Amino acid sequence: MSPIVPSLPPHLVQLGPGRFDYVLAVEAGDDVTAARLAPEVEQLPGLLPGIAELIVFPVTALSDDTDPCADCFVLDEVGVIYLMAIREWATHSPAAAAPGIARTIAHFVGQVLADAPTDVVQTLQALRDEQVERARAVVALHR
Repeated sequence: MSPIVPSLPPHLVQLGPGRFDYVLAVEAGDDVTAARLAPEVEQLPGLLPGIAELIVFPVTALSDDTDPCADCFVLDEVGVIYLMAIREWATHSPAAAAPGIARTIAHFVGQVLADAPTDVVQTLQALRDEQVERARAVVALHR
């Protein structure tokens, strides 16, 4: 899988891949792991919106090499609205919103990024692994 998400900002790199693991646990129906990771997600309401931004923004945002067209601008705005809704949801109700946001992220991955909707877990794992490698590279640079 080619890289599709930007590098994590340093403050999110320090948080590790736990937010991906929470989304993976919810998608896989692993209630034990989701419950174990829930406190971190609830204490840091920006975690799940952060993963949504990493996944959604590169797919929906206008890039410098995009030929401007009406569909491009619509897709860009849909992405912005989607991310705004997730951020608001997480901010106002982090504990209650977390499972729903995780399922929303997994649905987006299944519909847009995965080779088939059944490959959501594998695609999320690949995205997580990519971010772990990027985090290691950032840490190595700062040593």
